[in-house]
Amino acid sequence: MLPPNFPIESDTEISGFSLPFTMSASSNCVHQVEEEVNGKPKWVEAFLKRTFFDCCPDHPIRRNEKNRYCINCDLSACQYCMSTNTHRQHKILKIYRHVYKDVVCLGAIEKYVNCAQIQPYKCNKRLVVALSPLPHSGPILSTGTSCDICNRRLAEPDQYRYCSIACKVIAFERKSSELDPPFLSTLSIKKELKTERPKHKRKGKPRRAPFF
Repeated sequence: MLPPNFPIESDTEISGFSLPFTMSASSNCVHQVEEEVNGKPKWVEAFLKRTFFDCCPDHPIRRNEKNRYCINCDLSACQYCMSTNTHRQHKILKIYRHVYKDVVCLGAIEKYVNCAQIQPYKCNKRLVVALSPLPHSGPILSTGTSCDICNRRLAEPDQYRYCSIACKVIAFERKSSELDPPFLSTLSIKKELKTERPKHKRKGKPRRAPFF
């Protein structure tokens, strides 16, 4: 029997029994399980519903358009709002304009979202992905060389299936088989790579070269 003031910590084993996690550890576990089962980061839908490039009412000065998005706060704001201490340690995405549509830098968004099979575009010498479908160029196609969701023409249909993040979200929600691509967060991807990575053992003992 344990003494009354015995400290209980997670992953502690006593007499062959594993003691339960603390409340904080269990809540973190539940959050991670929900993230993996859902497959789609929870903030993505809120991100796609935000509007950008309106003038910030709190900073009526030059270059005050709302072209930043804070993932932690689910907030669109200008560069001056995001420079405050409130967002210092938060995850911030910068939004750009391409063909009158909102886009985000591929290198920035893929840190948090798996952007595989989304057609990237070249904007000011950087690769970007669209938040929502860009305007159609030419006749609307049905299959083969167009987006699986909105039928917009794809520049490289042999490599990509969607023209925007929004289209991939819709495809994930309509997922009918395990062959369809998942919409995973980068957290889940890194976990899978970590488990599948083979361990290389050293062959023999290292030998030092003689001094003379």
